[in-house]
Amino acid sequence: MKKISWIAGLLMLAVFSGCFDTVDEYTIAENGSGTFVNSLDMGKVFGLAKTMGGGGDEMKDLEKLNIDTLINLKDLKDSMTKLNDAEKKIAATGTLKVLMNAKDEKFNFTFTFPFSNTSEIAPIQSMMKKAKGDVVGDMMTKLLGEGNGKNEDMLGGMEESDGQQDEMGANLDLYYTSVYEKGKFSRKLNKEKYANVSDDKALKSLREMAQMGMSINMKTIINL
Repeated sequence: MKKISWIAGLLMLAVFSGCFDTVDEYTIAENGSGTFVNSLDMGKVFGLAKTMGGGGDEMKDLEKLNIDTLINLKDLKDSMTKLNDAEKKIAATGTLKVLMNAKDEKFNFTFTFPFSNTSEIAPIQSMMKKAKGDVVGDMMTKLLGEGNGKNEDMLGGMEESDGQQDEMGANLDLYYTSVYEKGKFSRKLNKEKYANVSDDKALKSLREMAQMGMSINMKTIINL
């Protein structure tokens, strides 16, 4: 799969710039237990690849990949280099479903975590912000093949330009204060942080990707 280097680079760029549709779904029972599901849809990047001239042999090689698998995150602990022991323990409770079908322009990552009460949601999300980039990046390398030098070229300097950013792509949650507790589920704009939104380089990269036809959608679903 080394022949698809530039398309792989485009996929990696979409991943680490945060240019993908996101759905956060919470299902909460009366006793406060439930599940948190975070879904990433990057299928639109295949359409972009085709418009950029990726309809030749490289795209044909990519279309041979047809993956639908469920992974226990405890088996990926070695790739979660940014997590401490407590966070790795949380991560080990989750699963990752990977669906990839380039021909049908499908490329989805779905993380699922159970919780016994709503106070556990915030720690799960905090862990996800740190680990998601490493996990998805590791999976991308395995799916698309190692040794793609152009991947590094396209991503070169991204970490430097984004300073100490540890999370994958733009972290919009930084601009909100969220509360998950019994009888209360709220999310409010943090006006103090939002005042400096123009300095957020990760958000700037999202705007640039949107100009290329890769705007993003974010959806929150709450099942009570």
